[in-house]
Parts: sequence; structure tokens; C-alpha cells
Amino acid sequence: MTRSLLLAPFFLITFFSTAQTEQRYTERLGEKPEWIQLLYSANPDPGAVRAAYIAYYATHPFVKSADTQYYKRWFRELGHALLPKDPTQRAAYEQNLQDYLHASSQTQEDRSGGTWQCIGPFDWDHSAVDRSYAPGAAHVYTIEEAASDANTLYAGTANAGLWKTTDKASTWTNMTKGMIIDEILSVEIDPSNANIVYFGANGKLWKSIDGGTTNNIIGDATFNSVTHDRIRDLVLQLGNNQRLFVCSEEGLYRSDNGGTSFTQVMTGTWQELEFKPGDPNTVYAVKQTGIVTQFWRSINGGTSFTQMTTGWPLPVAPDEQKRTEIAVTAANPAIVYALCTGAASGGSGLYGIYKSIDSGASWTFQCCGAGPGGAPSATNFNLMGWDDGGQDDGGQYYYDLSLAVSPTDANKVRVCGVNHWVS
Repeated sequence: MTRSLLLAPFFLITFFSTAQTEQRYTERLGEKPEWIQLLYSANPDPGAVRAAYIAYYATHPFVKSADTQYYKRWFRELGHALLPKDPTQRAAYEQNLQDYLHASSQTQEDRSGGTWQCIGPFDWDHSAVDRSYAPGAAHVYTIEEAASDANTLYAGTANAGLWKTTDKASTWTNMTKGMIIDEILSVEIDPSNANIVYFGANGKLWKSIDGGTTNNIIGDATFNSVTHDRIRDLVLQLGNNQRLFVCSEEGLYRSDNGGTSFTQVMTGTWQELEFKPGDPNTVYAVKQTGIVTQFWRSINGGTSFTQMTTGWPLPVAPDEQKRTEIAVTAANPAIVYALCTGAASGGSGLYGIYKSIDSGASWTFQCCGAGPGGAPSATNFNLMGWDDGGQDDGGQYYYDLSLAVSPTDANKVRVCGVNHWVS
């Protein structure tokens, strides 16, 4: 009896302390990002929480916290709860996939007049309905065509690993289905052998020599002593399938033996690398430092790099320019285009499209408006926004970004953010 009476005050103190802590946290929710507010609401919508989470971290650096950990556990448990165990449900998978593909193609025809057709890859996962508004899509990040076999392509996806097609994208096979691999931002194929493929995933660099059937982590002990989060680009040197460049958040690396060992060429966070068409000695690369990106060039095949600054964007806080894509064209090897995104002059999304006609030595602002940035208008399109007329601010420009130039016409440029634009 005495023991019970002694314990009672302890339980009361613990209860009131916990209740007060939860109350104070709830009161502070209004100061938290939208995805956290939605997550802790009375009846959270998984799709809405997921969309808000992705949108937030598209423009903010990821910082691990109690909220992000709870978010991951919450979604994992939802997925477990919805995973079908009934044989009848499992047997219906194939029909579910066909229904999804039909609905998807109908939607595309309604929006684009039937000029586009969705060809995959598709990863129908019944449990994914709680995590995505498009549970049948593999969400392609990157796609590469083999130079030695135009029918063979590999695709890296946001949530379903590495995919391969050998019939020009008519059908796809998931090559990492049995592996714990989801996000792949970069893929590179040996130009002389379509069975040799490299990709970055799970903080490591992977290589296959049998067309993706087996995949192994490569690199020496020093290279693998760090976690290469988000390997954004992998590029083999023109005419040398043993010299491989890796752009990661841990630095710019070069291998001279097909990925067996690496040399760190530069430190820092690197986003992309391109060779000047027809010239294996001239290499371009983009580095992100704080609120800016930098353009670097090598004229010795990537042994060393020099920063090129003439005409290149140089924002001053509170403006920022943290993401850039570059593109080259065989139609005019001296031309380099840069798609720069960020925030400037009261507008966010497209910072500016820049062009060099002297192999990256100097740059000129091309588009849009007087630039850089600025509020969207009839003469200043925001190519990164959701509005297909370019008249809204913002966009998913730290998440969705792509740039390409025609190999036969140096004036034909394609920009992709949320929408697809052509000049």
C-alpha cells in the first residue's frame, strides 16, 4: 500500500510533464513546414503529406530530425498495412497495371492531343497508393542510350532502381528488383559494350559487366570511405572507356582503370560534367558552393580544372543560384549552354539561360527578360514554374531540371522543369 502511494505522485508528474510538452509542441506546429503540420494533423492524407514533403526538400537541404524519422516510420507502417496478402489481390496485379496504363494514356491524350505516349518503365506497387499520386510510375531521373546498340537503354529512377530495355523502350526490366536500391540519379554506359554499365545508388558507385544482371560496388578503400550521397553525374572520357569521372557531394573524382581506383581531382559538391564534342581534352564541370554555382574547365583531359568566371552568374544574398545544368552540341562544339535556376530580383525559378560561344571562357545572358530572375511577365517567362505560360513564380527547380541541345542544330534548345519548353 505504501509502495503504491509513493509511485502515484511519480506517475502524475510524468503524465502532466508529457502532456505539457506535447501541448507546447502542438502550439509550435504553426512555425513548422507544411509537411510537418499535415503529418501531425488529426487525419493526415498520405498523398498530401508526401507531396508537401517532396516540395519542401526540393528547395531546402535535408536535415535529419525527429520529424523526418517519424515520417519515415509512419509511411513504412502504412505500406505494410496496405500490402496485399490475399492471393486474389495478388492475382489482380496484372489487370491493375493494365488499367493504370490505360488511364495514364487517356490522360496524356487529353492533355497533349495524342502526340505523346507513356512507354514506361512502370513499377506497379499496390502498397504505393499511400505514398504517391502515381503509384504505377517509376519516376525516371535519367536515361541513357548505348552508343554500340541503339535498342539498349538504361534508366535510373527515383524509387525503383535501375531499369533496362533491349527493344528501344517498348518493354522494360527492373535490373535491381532484388536489391535494396531506390534512387539512381546517374547512369553511364561503356560506348563500346552495352553490357558494361555504371550507376550511383545508396551512397556508392556500382558497375555491371553483364548488362545489369549482377551489380557490384566498385572503387578503392579511400573512395568508399565516404558516403557519396547523390552521385549526380557519371561520364566516360571520349575515346577512353577506362577514364571515368564521378560528380558527387564529396567531390569530383577520376578513375583511369574503369572504376577500380579513384583520384579526387577537386573537393566540394559537383553537379555535372560534359566533354567538348570531338575533343577529349576539354572538359566542363559545374560545382555548387553555398548560394552559387561555379563553372570549371579542364584542357588536359580532366587532370586539373580552372574556374571560368567571365559573364557567369554571381548572385549576392539574399539572391541565390544553387542549381545549374549544362549542355553541348556536335553542331557547334564551341557552344555551351547553361540553364541556371535560383532566386533574383524578386522572382524565383529561372535565374537565367546563359550561352558561351568560346568553349566556356566567357558567358552571355540569353533568356528570359532583362535578367537575371525577376518577377514573371509577358516578356519574362519563368520556365521553371507550373504555369504553361511561364507566368507564375517558383517551381521545382532544385528537383526537376533538364537541358538539351540538338546535335544537328545548335539553335534548337530544350528546357525541362515542371513543363517542357523549346527554343
